[in-house]
Amino acid sequence: MARMQSQPWMEWPETKALVRAFAEAKTDMRFVGGCVRDSLLGRAVKEVDVATPALPDRVTALLERAGIRAIPTGIDHGTVTALAGQRTFEITTLRRDVACDGRHAEVEYTDDWKADAARRDFTINALYASPEGGIFDYFGGLSHLNPLHIIFIGDARARIEEDALRILRFFRFTAQLGAKEYDAAALAACAEKAPLIAKLSGERIQQEMLKLLAVPKVEAALLKHMRETGVAGQIGLPVPPDALPDADALPDADALARLAFWLMHGGDVENVRERWKLSGTHHETLQKLMRIASALRQKPSEREQKKMLRAMGKDIFCRAARMVNAPEAIKLADRWEIPVFPMTGQDLLERGYTEGKALGEKLKVLEAAWEAEDYRPAKEELLKRL
Repeated sequence: MARMQSQPWMEWPETKALVRAFAEAKTDMRFVGGCVRDSLLGRAVKEVDVATPALPDRVTALLERAGIRAIPTGIDHGTVTALAGQRTFEITTLRRDVACDGRHAEVEYTDDWKADAARRDFTINALYASPEGGIFDYFGGLSHLNPLHIIFIGDARARIEEDALRILRFFRFTAQLGAKEYDAAALAACAEKAPLIAKLSGERIQQEMLKLLAVPKVEAALLKHMRETGVAGQIGLPVPPDALPDADALPDADALARLAFWLMHGGDVENVRERWKLSGTHHETLQKLMRIASALRQKPSEREQKKMLRAMGKDIFCRAARMVNAPEAIKLADRWEIPVFPMTGQDLLERGYTEGKALGEKLKVLEAAWEAEDYRPAKEELLKRL
């Protein structure tokens, strides 16, 4: 049996307390999924998941007996969250799929570890580890870690038919883990089954895609494959051929700014808003980012950039500047303290103006003059111009 060295997360006092709780109850448990995969890849682990043949009620009882709080966060799906100290662990009873509709699976509990592994998406996500570090690999995941390949368990088409979100997860894990090779069978299955994405809720698409867009480095090859398989079009983000550069396909920016960048190259922001069920705040931010990024592409003068900074604020301005690789704009934002227009409507009211459209128009004229003079005139100077 393959083994992995003890990992920092395995030495957490909270992890040891959890292992001890299962041992005292004479109940089997194994670590599973991302914590095992990432440990073997030498990546940092933040979340630890556990699998066990014990039913949720028994898991809850053994946790409470050990003084660990049990939270029924996914009890309908066999998942109990253990809160030990300040750390949480998701503990899920072994399951097998009995029926799937492309969105949700009907499952039944089992004590068969291989059956539980068989219902997972990719071979590298179906690796289990005992508390002592022994690795259980039912579908060859260890052989797919070096070099890294994202391979569906069993028949790729069948796995996607069980849950179409696995198409997006295939691309997300490829980006997140930095896989350089694309499994031909996986790509063919994604292309054939791409229309099934229509069954997915907007919230699930949004969650998966924002995770993908948050990956520090997303290569052009991935976007190319998303286009060629039809996946990009299915989520409302068509990628026109040669629209994106060969390298650094998505800029060094946050997830929402990258989405805005993608939309600038193809797609409809209103369509994405509806399909992904984006919040009003996200929608408004996307529109601002696209507007500022498009303006910065035209190499505006410093005066125009200052106007944009005042109108949108430093955060939006700098995020948009990163979208279009405009370092000078970011330097301007860092060195220039955005001034506040020194006049208010009250100043005009105190000098005989009455509330209404004329007052607002007068304020706009004064602000335009203040702006044209590089924000230098003080309030007293502006009052002289009334």
